[in-house]
Amino acid sequence: MNKIQIEVVSDVDPRCEMFYKKGQKWTMDGQDIPGGICIGAMSALLPWITCIKYDADLYWEKKGEVSVCCTDADYPVKFKISVIKDEEE
Repeated sequence: MNKIQIEVVSDVDPRCEMFYKKGQKWTMDGQDIPGGICIGAMSALLPWITCIKYDADLYWEKKGEVSVCCTDADYPVKFKISVIKDEEE
């Protein structure tokens, strides 16, 4: 199964309660949700994780990647979700 990488790609307002840092990354193996990501961000990320995990054709994005913003209206954070291909393929 392909792994999914989540990366913070925007500058983050210091008032964000999660204290994310630009360049911060998490890897999902398909079984568990990584710690350190707030519920607001995960609610925005999960539908898109499912899309790229199953190779959806998102014509406006690079193949195997999608950019998503969390749902915090005051201090939004932009994430990049990307597929990490298995070496066996």
